[in-house]
Amino acid sequence: MMRSIEELRRAMRDETRDLAPRVTFAQVRQRARRRRFTLLATFLAAVLVPVGATVTALAGSPAGPGPLPPPARSGAAPVPSDFATGTEFPGAGEIVRTGIAYGADEEFVLRYSGDGMNGVWSGLYNPKTSQYRRFEGGLTPAPGQFSTILEIEDRRGGIVDYGVVGAAGVRVEVTSDGRQATASTAEVPGMPGTTLFWVRRTGTAVQPTGAPAGGPTPDLVFTARDANGAVIATGDGVQRSDGSIVIKDTAVRIGDLMPTGVSLADGGKLVLWFAGDDRSTGLFAGRDTGGGEPVELRGLGRFNRPPFDIGFYYGRFEFDEPGGTHVVLWVYVGPASGVALSAPVSTGHGTLRWSAHPELRIAWISGVPAQETSKVTGVATDAAGAVVADTKDR
Repeated sequence: MMRSIEELRRAMRDETRDLAPRVTFAQVRQRARRRRFTLLATFLAAVLVPVGATVTALAGSPAGPGPLPPPARSGAAPVPSDFATGTEFPGAGEIVRTGIAYGADEEFVLRYSGDGMNGVWSGLYNPKTSQYRRFEGGLTPAPGQFSTILEIEDRRGGIVDYGVVGAAGVRVEVTSDGRQATASTAEVPGMPGTTLFWVRRTGTAVQPTGAPAGGPTPDLVFTARDANGAVIATGDGVQRSDGSIVIKDTAVRIGDLMPTGVSLADGGKLVLWFAGDDRSTGLFAGRDTGGGEPVELRGLGRFNRPPFDIGFYYGRFEFDEPGGTHVVLWVYVGPASGVALSAPVSTGHGTLRWSAHPELRIAWISGVPAQETSKVTGVATDAAGAVVADTKDR
C-alpha cells in the first residue's frame, strides 16, 4: 500500500523521536519489526542560489577554531559533472557555497538534488580541482518544522550543524552546552516557506552510528524564530552525515567487487563494492570501463558490521542507462532464500551477494522507463516460496 507524503513524515518522526544519535542494534531491530519503515525524503522542488555567508562560532565557547572567511570566488558557481576521480555532486541549479572550509582543500556546499525524493544535498567542493563529493542524507522539512538536522566535523577543529526549516525568512538559533549562536541562512527560491541554515561551532560532536556506547553526547537545541521573535519550531535530533566520506578517506575494500553487467548512459558498466573498517562499511557504486579500478560514481549508504538483518533497506537507487531507461537497485539483509525485483516493463534483473556477509543482497532490475521507476517492487522469499519481506512495506 502506498503511503502519502504526510504519512511518511509522521512515520519518520515516530521512528526517530527517541533514538540517540548512536543507534543500537536493539533499537533498530525493535523499531524495524514494529513498523519496518525506512527514512524516505520528501519533495523539495526548488533551486538553491549562491548566498554570501558568514561562519559563526558559538559565543563564549572554549578556545578553539574561530570563524573562517569565505574562500575567494572566481566568476559564477561551477557546474558539477563527472570528473577524473568519478566523484560528482548532481542536482539542479546553482551551488550554495557556505564558505566553511573542510580540511586543507575543500569547502562545505549544498545543492537542490533535482528530484522528488532527496530534497537538498550537501557535500564538499574542491576549488583547486573543481571536484565534488557528496555527504549522506537529504534535507526535507515538513511545514513549520525542522528537517532532520545533519552534522559533520570539518577536520579543522570545528563542527558544522545544518538543516532546513519549513518556514520562510526565519532566524535559527543554536544552543550548545548553554552557549548560543545565530546560524547563517539561505532562501530556497521556488518553494515558499523554506529556509536553509548552517552553523559552525566547537564543543561535542554527535557520535557516528555504530560507535561504542558510553561516549560523550552534545547538548544541542535548535530554535527557529519569525521576524517578531516568536518561536516557530524547535529541534534537537542530530545525525552525522559524513560517515561515507570518512570511510572513503580511510577505508579499505571489504569483500569482492559486484559487477551487474548493466551498461550506463555515460559509458562503462555498473559495479558495486563495500569499503570500510571492522565497525562499519559504505556501499559504493561505480563505472567499470575495463581498464583497471572502477571509477566511483557515488556512495549508496552506510552499514554496521555485521549489518542489521531488517529486510529491505533505504529505498531504491537509480542509474541512467543508454536510451533513457533506468536500472533500479534495492538492498536486502536477512535470511531469505531468494530476493528479486519486478516492474511492468524491464529488460533484465539479478541479485548480488556481498561475499563478506552473504545475507546482504543487492537486487537490480534494468530497462525500466524513467517515468515508471516508482512501480518497481521487490520481495524476499523463503525456501518454500512464501514472501518474508516486501519493498511495499518500506
